[in-house]
Amino acid sequence: MPRIGLALGGGGARGAAHFGVLKVLEEERIPIDIIAGTSMGAIVGGMYAQHPDVPEVIDRYEKFIRNMDYESFGLKYIAPDPGQEPHLLQKFAKTIAQRIYMSSMGSRSGIMKPEFLDNALKELLDRGNIQDTKIPFGAVATDLNSGRTLLIREGSIRRAVRRSSLIPGYLPPEEDNGRLITDGGVSEPVPVDSAKKMGAEVVIAVSVDPSAMPRIEDPNMINIMRRCDLIRGVYISRIQTEKADVCICPDMSDTHWSEFLSSREFMRIGEEEARKRLPEIRKATRRRRHWLFRIFSR
Repeated sequence: MPRIGLALGGGGARGAAHFGVLKVLEEERIPIDIIAGTSMGAIVGGMYAQHPDVPEVIDRYEKFIRNMDYESFGLKYIAPDPGQEPHLLQKFAKTIAQRIYMSSMGSRSGIMKPEFLDNALKELLDRGNIQDTKIPFGAVATDLNSGRTLLIREGSIRRAVRRSSLIPGYLPPEEDNGRLITDGGVSEPVPVDSAKKMGAEVVIAVSVDPSAMPRIEDPNMINIMRRCDLIRGVYISRIQTEKADVCICPDMSDTHWSEFLSSREFMRIGEEEARKRLPEIRKATRRRRHWLFRIFSR
């Protein structure tokens, strides 16, 4: 059996779909030998690498979501309103609140405090070093000074995942020995190359980017910048997933990266898409195994 690597992409709350994919792979007894994760993919991947038991990691994640303080994370001003479409006055009020909030952060390198992410990772990940996980795991980050992708495979797993999850503009980058480290999604939204560097012979990529984008209702500066960044990220993700043997791409249209309360729905979507891709996954592992057999039997 070839070494199977899982490349889990970023996507904020949409990354809960990774749990659904892991559930299917675990139920079908498809072994995962290597995990590379970017941003939210690093959080989910790190959890599973430490404890390869899907019900256990889902339970831990859902407990965290239930107790999550949206206002402290700044999500109160970012996340779309749940439930029915808000009327015009509500939209106007929220837009004003967003602008006041953003303008108050103008001199800072991030609108969220780093300790909020640190506290979250304490809830989601055990203490320990990344090189000691039960499944080999790497967290992907980006050096803003060099523009290079960083594959972190040594040291504290919480620190590694933290660096992979420093969303630009929302969390400040971290300085380290001349490097300015930020979210891995800037350079490698879906870490297929990193999984291969770790020794994967078959790579299953999971991308949770939205396949379609809603119309921009309020084309202000912030929303335009966000949309441009999203478009760039989606195109980079497509290029990277083409390098994978199998790509699981759940339909995440009309979803927002901050919708953590929709995690169960995202898990369901991920599970459904993974089941559709099972024939491709089995075919990819057989094809690679037969190819290796022909090489070494000469």
